[in-house]
Amino acid sequence: MGRDRGRGMGISEVRTAAAVTVLPGPRDSAAAGPAARHRYLLPLLLAGQAMAAMDTSIANVAAPAMRADLGLSGAALQLAVAGYVLAYAVFLITGARLGDDHGYRRVFVLGVSIFTVSSLACGLAPSTGWLVAGRVAQGVGAALLVPQVLSLIQHHYAGGARARAIGYYSMILGLGATAGQLLGGVIVTVDLAGSSWRPAFLINVPIGIALVWLARRVIPDTRGERRRLDLVGVLALSLSMLGVVVPLTFGQDLHWPAWTWASLAAGLLGLWGFWRHENALARRGGAPLLNLQALATPGIRAGLAVIATGFIGYGGWLFAAALYLQAGLGFSPLTSGLVFTAYALGFGISNLKWSSLPAAWLRWTPAVSLGAMGLANLAFGATALGLGWAATAMVPLLFLAGGSHGLGFGTTVNQMTLRTAPAHAPAISGLVTTAVQLSIVLGIALLGALYLALGVAGDAGTSSRAMAGVTFAIAMGAWLATVCAVRLARAPLAAAPPDPARH
Repeated sequence: MGRDRGRGMGISEVRTAAAVTVLPGPRDSAAAGPAARHRYLLPLLLAGQAMAAMDTSIANVAAPAMRADLGLSGAALQLAVAGYVLAYAVFLITGARLGDDHGYRRVFVLGVSIFTVSSLACGLAPSTGWLVAGRVAQGVGAALLVPQVLSLIQHHYAGGARARAIGYYSMILGLGATAGQLLGGVIVTVDLAGSSWRPAFLINVPIGIALVWLARRVIPDTRGERRRLDLVGVLALSLSMLGVVVPLTFGQDLHWPAWTWASLAAGLLGLWGFWRHENALARRGGAPLLNLQALATPGIRAGLAVIATGFIGYGGWLFAAALYLQAGLGFSPLTSGLVFTAYALGFGISNLKWSSLPAAWLRWTPAVSLGAMGLANLAFGATALGLGWAATAMVPLLFLAGGSHGLGFGTTVNQMTLRTAPAHAPAISGLVTTAVQLSIVLGIALLGALYLALGVAGDAGTSSRAMAGVTFAIAMGAWLATVCAVRLARAPLAAAPPDPARH
């Protein structure tokens, strides 16, 4: 066993990341397989994650074309766009647990298969019902495949190889929404053979088929100890998450009617009940859906708070920047998307580079990056108030805001994995991906409401004021979250797992 060296991938970082350590675990057959297949493990996992991540936003850009083609009502269009995110966010923790029980490879393949078939259904949808059902099924497939990615990274990578793998993981998970918007815009604009929006979904089909074929040959058959599934917990968590996510998703457009507040209250109460149920089940010696020991590990809750802060800000940026640049300044959707690419580039580049930093620096990097994130947002808002749109200053500030966010997210996930045992990998994976999705939705709802309260469409002056309000709020949140980042840095590291080479 021990470490296997990759023999060339064409990308130096991926080649380096192929130095794999298979951690010992129950029913783990990875050691028996050929070492060469590990060269392809990380690219395969990230390709599946990228496909799922982009579909969180690809339908946003295609929405007008879908409405014109299928004659969708406003409510149906909202369901077609948001149905994916709803199902995705609701089932992530359950998907993580199923991977631990039934094998990460098996559940990854199942998730990709469901995602691929439902993408085909969306791309060929003849009616509203087909499209909405396909989008919900896509979300279920994504919720099954995405949690397996971090779980497999935690089980099969160690040391510097794990840090590099998490850097790529963070980049793909965080950039999915931006990449999906850009890809959707290109596809709708090109209008291939008059197919309009349909290739935005059909493009997933050949990719998904290839991933299923490769996954069965590349991903080791790793799993934890199989336990009885907590069906009460699954039902309680799913209904509670729906109660929270539905009003956050639709409340803005509907001007927050009474039912949205009632749903939100019921969802939060349900989450409290879910927590009580999980605690009681653990005390009785049962197998709760969510491993509560993972959350009890020092630093994990602080890390989740850091992640949530960053992606609440990201959700606010996605919503407010589009309105500011298009409705406020009159930019085209394509120009607006290209401007916001500066944020995405900063996020991506920082995640490619942080793994080369010394370990002593990485411990404190989340706190430093939050400080930089606050400064970048503050400077952007001040520029908007003082100068209006000044591209030479604001595009670099967008890059800095994205870079500091990406640096904070990637290093926080890395620090969390260093503080948890491999047995807690599914719980951490489910919690991280759920925190990302919920925080984006929450950021759109909260910071979107702030922008709309301050800005007037078509008025550059009030739009600049509204954008400044959003960025000031993000800056304050980032600085407050440094307290959590410091707590994460001070939390003790987990004991190193046994070295397989010694057995």
